[in-house]
Amino acid sequence: MPPTNLLVTSGALLVGLAILGAGLFVASIGVGRVRLARRLRTAGPTPLEEVPDATGLVAFEGTARASDEGTLEAPISGRACLAYAVQSRTRNRADVDANADADELWTHDGRASAGVPFLVDDGDARVAVDPTDAVLSLADWEPDATAWTDRADLSGDVRDRLAAVGLPGADADPTDGASASSETVSQYRELRLEPGADVNVFGGSVVDDTRSPADGAPVTVGGGDWFEVSAGDRSTVIPDRHRSGSLYVIFGGLLAIPGLGFTLAGLVGLASTLVF
Repeated sequence: MPPTNLLVTSGALLVGLAILGAGLFVASIGVGRVRLARRLRTAGPTPLEEVPDATGLVAFEGTARASDEGTLEAPISGRACLAYAVQSRTRNRADVDANADADELWTHDGRASAGVPFLVDDGDARVAVDPTDAVLSLADWEPDATAWTDRADLSGDVRDRLAAVGLPGADADPTDGASASSETVSQYRELRLEPGADVNVFGGSVVDDTRSPADGAPVTVGGGDWFEVSAGDRSTVIPDRHRSGSLYVIFGGLLAIPGLGFTLAGLVGLASTLVF
């Protein structure tokens, strides 16, 4: 049994198992998303007054209100909000000058978001939402958003706030050096959920029901698997998640195929090496 053959076949087996495992893991994420989307579609929206007694996942809508936790300061606008997402994008200045309207030339290189617990009410009932583990889908909230703005047009205080939340390049002074300002253009945008906006919550569950019925304190809904605070409604969000889950399944399956091939080749090679 030549050591070289054993090393090659063992390596092929390990690589195959790693790729196969990664493919199956990705596919399992997709299967979970598809199943959850189907469950939420079948269950339908949960009336707010029924959320405290729900034992599983809930999906509801209402008007966002500030809770006792207060509000956040949005980094770019400085406005009070319940949640925000800030994004950054860059591209070469030469591309900007040559193709001023070509959005596909931008590289989206940063995103940061934050939220504070808030209330959702429909006039008859209230539910508290803890967005700590939620996906914040804020792109559809208009006009609660700022337009893409060049870094050079932002004040020093705004750049400091953007740097504090971790966006790349925000802490650089746009006047420091002609080469930096001439080679690339950086832009930033802010999306916000403000008090009074309509909001949809998908996939959360009751995480704190220690309220006292006497004082009318609301239950708290949180989550971790698929928990989304969105401006979109059921007709758009659930199909989107079903579609993304299907893509995960397809990609995971395609990734698993070469992994299975390497694994079988490694097993056959290892068996042949040991036998002969």
